[in-house]
Amino acid sequence: MAAMSGMAQPNQVSPKHDPSDLPFRRAPMGLASRSIVVSVATNLHVAFDAKLLRTHTVWEGESLNLFGPPYNDSANRFICDFSGARLWGNPPFLPWSVGAIARIDQSHTPARVDFKGISTKGGRTTFLYDVALGTAQIVRVHETPMSEVVEGRQILVRHFDMAPSDRDLWLLAHAELGEVGAAGWPAAAIIKRKDDLLLAIARGARGLVWRPTQENVHYPVTVDTEKGGKGSDSAVITNAVEGNQAQLCLKIPAHTSAIAFEIANLVCQSNDEVAKLVPTLVNVPVNPPRLRFLTSSEKDLKDVPPAIFHPEASFADKPAGDEFYRVEHLPIPKEVNLRVGGLDFLPNGDLAICTLPGEVWIVENPTGPTAQTKWRRFARGLNEPMGSKVVKGQIHVTQKCELTRLIDTDGNGEADLFECLNDDWGYNGNYHSFATGPIVDSAGNFYVMLTGHRGVYDVPYLGWCVRVKPQMQNEKFKMKNADSRGALLAGRFAMEGYCSGFRMANGLGVYQGDLFATDNQGEWIPANKLNHLQPGKFYGHPSARPAPLGQFNGDTNFVPPAVWFPYTWVKSASDITTITDEHFGPFKGQMLVGEFQNANVVRVTLEKVNGQWQGTVFPFVKGFNSGVNRLAFGPDGKLYAGGLRMGHWASIAPNPTSLDRVSFTGRTPFEIKEVHATRDGFELSFTRPVDAATAGNAESYDAAQYGYVYQGKHGAPESDHDAKIPGPPVRVTKAEVSTDQLKVRLRTEGCLPGKVVMVRALDATSADGQKLWHDMFHYTLNQIPK
Repeated sequence: MAAMSGMAQPNQVSPKHDPSDLPFRRAPMGLASRSIVVSVATNLHVAFDAKLLRTHTVWEGESLNLFGPPYNDSANRFICDFSGARLWGNPPFLPWSVGAIARIDQSHTPARVDFKGISTKGGRTTFLYDVALGTAQIVRVHETPMSEVVEGRQILVRHFDMAPSDRDLWLLAHAELGEVGAAGWPAAAIIKRKDDLLLAIARGARGLVWRPTQENVHYPVTVDTEKGGKGSDSAVITNAVEGNQAQLCLKIPAHTSAIAFEIANLVCQSNDEVAKLVPTLVNVPVNPPRLRFLTSSEKDLKDVPPAIFHPEASFADKPAGDEFYRVEHLPIPKEVNLRVGGLDFLPNGDLAICTLPGEVWIVENPTGPTAQTKWRRFARGLNEPMGSKVVKGQIHVTQKCELTRLIDTDGNGEADLFECLNDDWGYNGNYHSFATGPIVDSAGNFYVMLTGHRGVYDVPYLGWCVRVKPQMQNEKFKMKNADSRGALLAGRFAMEGYCSGFRMANGLGVYQGDLFATDNQGEWIPANKLNHLQPGKFYGHPSARPAPLGQFNGDTNFVPPAVWFPYTWVKSASDITTITDEHFGPFKGQMLVGEFQNANVVRVTLEKVNGQWQGTVFPFVKGFNSGVNRLAFGPDGKLYAGGLRMGHWASIAPNPTSLDRVSFTGRTPFEIKEVHATRDGFELSFTRPVDAATAGNAESYDAAQYGYVYQGKHGAPESDHDAKIPGPPVRVTKAEVSTDQLKVRLRTEGCLPGKVVMVRALDATSADGQKLWHDMFHYTLNQIPK
């Protein structure tokens, strides 16, 4: 057999290691992109595959080697591995079968399996999943890896709590190259490997029976890795498992009430060692099943209070911004690695923040004096979450690998239940495989954006917006002894593709009931843009299946954006929010968009013309402490911005992390408030009365138009000054001021649909002689009003 993936490979990038008290770590490994790693002891670690419900690797040594920008600011490595000694692992097949012995050929596999989530209640990490028996019944399984010490040896134990089952179930506990050995005890089974013996002990429920088999096998094992061993592209290596393979299958007989059983494992060097250890291992008592405990409000007697930190008392802020908008920089405790992936407010006014290193923090009293905030760690160990949303008081995060609901079942202030709402999209562990969102509509549907940058066609839904819909359990499936919490145990969420064609959509929001997303410049996307998302539409970037293969080489038949962002203003578009409070200045109802590289926020006004969204972008606020990644309005009507800077994500801002608060000073700027397209030009609305002489002079305005070339190269220039997209020059021929002096009608010549029109009001002033706060705007003219 070829060497199994997971072993550390030489590389200049140094890995990071989690603290020993971390309950679990979700991270991509070569054998399973959706790995969950649990350190059951300081030097004993288990990697569980959440898609195939198998323990794919057990090793001794140091904890998981973490690679990727959140851990070491490098994109050259992103698949995590380990540096210790592999003890054993299972092949890439579902280990469960129904009614007949589990086999590598996957005969008798369950009708369906669903990974439901992770629990950390009771001081241990437990994997929750369902096994469907035909079309009649679902069996809930709780699998908990743990350790015990016997004769000075660290023993791995897999504890199973299982709901009632009308049929026999079989578990493929081990499959290794070697031969079946004789253990001498009915509860014990052995695989004789080349250099050692793998011992398995079954204990607990009555009727457990080992069925050892062996056969000649030849099957592939695919391994996700970095292309060429370095860089930010993915590659797949295929190893062949070939030879005589011993398989240890455990029969779990049908049972009318919940049961508990365990499989204890260790590697021995001789039969004498086996004979010495088996009697002790067989007689260890097994705790009775507690299926309801993990989702109930019952208190955890082993509960440890959540970590709480305070900002440095000596922190002194130097607010930024200008005379109209003030930017405060909130102090961040030194213990918090606040690389913000998502933020949203809880009903009580606290601020929930998820970070790319995988933590969720609750900031208490975020709207008060900055020195009085308190930071409570709510969750950790997640897989680079890039978005969060509070729904009905519960925090939902979008990890790279799944949409997750975080639940504090016992009310101690820390999440102990990590419910998988859906993980049906493809994920190969790539550095670029970000998942952003979610956004929730009035029907309770979640929307998630999946990065298409560096996408592989056969990895499904890369480059898509997917919709995750609540779907009650099909009536033909019945679960005995179901938990009273409902949705977690008796329901599931179904995923469907909503629309496709996205490269790196880093912002998702709702405006007047419609869904919008930003997308970032690169191959096939010549500039950053704001898209109105519509079901079944294509937005220009090649996307993975189920998109047509023909689109993977580009397709000019794509939906144009509502707004093209000028690259000098927006080099990396991020989050979207809407101003809903009139106390935030004169722009209520308008959209704000974060900008990462320039560390600022731009303002967008939208209108529907001939049934299609289009609009204007203006500069707005700058002075943030890090690259602006997430935006949210607080209950105080102020704008909160979460930032980061790491790896290839460069920003002109000074700090790698930030949490900033923007407030309106009360002084109204003289600014173009809105722009509306007309049949022969534009109508400009102002925040304050204009000077009729200067604003009514056509010579006060300069205009130009440009478009973009659709191509597979990285980016494209604004082509107003070259011949790639020819068009006549734009000229302002007349400027008419309204009687209330709050509007100016510009009549233009040469404007073409499908172009971006840039207008600069060079000399227009207010009635009291003030210059414009920002004298330029860019309007995306998809349609000219009929």
